[in-house]
Amino acid sequence: MPEPTKGSDVQRTIALRVSADYHAQLTLVAQVDEITLTDLMQQALDKYMAELRAAPDFQEKVQVALAAAEEQMARTRAMLLGTVSSEGTTSEATTDAPAKSRGKRNTAEASS
Repeated sequence: MPEPTKGSDVQRTIALRVSADYHAQLTLVAQVDEITLTDLMQQALDKYMAELRAAPDFQEKVQVALAAAEEQMARTRAMLLGTVSSEGTTSEATTDAPAKSRGKRNTAEASS
């Protein structure tokens, strides 16, 4: 297995299942256009992505997805920083009192 490379030049493989007839059509179009089948697919995907990003309804969906992601990140941040109460609401983090230990209980404390 080749070692992973760093940077934006890392490429991933996408498997696309198509019928034999459709594959033949794609291959012929690529040959006529004198490009590889991979380049044909990349150009098609690039065109689709550009059209999709420009569509107002997609932009609305993106805003909804971003808002949901930001809400999730706020919940995660609150959990990691210990600012979530047992009811699931956020509260101010207190730094005055030390955190309770998860170790063994002191036997003197247990008997009192």
